[in-house]
Amino acid sequence: MLSSSSSKCRSGLRLAATTLEQRVELLTRLLLLLLAMLSGWGLFFLPGTIPIHYSLSGSIHPDLSGSKWILILFFLLALALYGLLSLLSRWLYALHRPFLTAPQRAEHHYRLGRLLLAGLKLCLSALLAYLSWMFIQGAISGLNGWIFIGFLCLAVLPLLLVILYFIQIQRLR
Repeated sequence: MLSSSSSKCRSGLRLAATTLEQRVELLTRLLLLLLAMLSGWGLFFLPGTIPIHYSLSGSIHPDLSGSKWILILFFLLALALYGLLSLLSRWLYALHRPFLTAPQRAEHHYRLGRLLLAGLKLCLSALLAYLSWMFIQGAISGLNGWIFIGFLCLAVLPLLLVILYFIQIQRLR
């Protein structure tokens, strides 16, 4: 059992971001900028109603269309997820406390958790940017079936990151 003094030290654990974390964060911010530009472009140049529902072959369901403001919703959702996951990464020590068995592992758990959250921010931002691009592309010229493979890959990526995280945590035990 850890003493209360080591528990207090852990709760104040502040580590500098690794180079990988910094690069992932930069890529995420660039994706958010791209998403903002896509949303702005879509608002100015797309018609008021755009198709929002497609079959896997890329054909449009004519009765399912929506407002182009969904692009702004994607951008706001990406910003909210980015902000919430960034806040969570600042207070990550609170989530790892039950799993720590030795103070030596605290730093490694903390870094793994921060890297997971940075990866999730990147994946979710990429997914929302891709969805925005899909809607714009679909409104302009329609979609083909191949475009959904990219969507499915991006949709599965966060799950793979979480599985990889749990594998790494198990190796620490």
